[in-house]
Amino acid sequence: MNRATLLADQRKVSLIMQTVPLIMIVEDDTQSLYLMERYTRTSGCQVTGTTSGEKALALAREKKPAVIFLDLMLPGITGWEVLQALRADPVTRPIPVIICTALSEFDHARKAGAGYLHKPVYYQDFLNALAEAGIEPPRP
Repeated sequence: MNRATLLADQRKVSLIMQTVPLIMIVEDDTQSLYLMERYTRTSGCQVTGTTSGEKALALAREKKPAVIFLDLMLPGITGWEVLQALRADPVTRPIPVIICTALSEFDHARKAGAGYLHKPVYYQDFLNALAEAGIEPPRP
């Protein structure tokens, strides 16, 4: 493979990566994190995940995901505190957040300007939550 072909291929990959939505999963339970990451990949989207609220804030600023699925019961700072910090930061304020929890927090999530997804999460519910956030996954 010559250098020109390699550069052309790299440009194509770069363009694809720019158009494929990046989904962030913030979940301290590793099995739930794995499941949500699998749903994201199956939908054709890119994924980044973390088990820490503090890391989520740094990742959100750095990567600017298309949407964040946020658990509430995290070690250290809670999901509500993460949401509050995301909304206070002009860089992360526009990122849609979907609260993903086994707790009955639908009204609280809506009042906080977030979406809501009740655990256990099924694939179709995941896709519906993406659509509600205005995210259209590419066809895998």
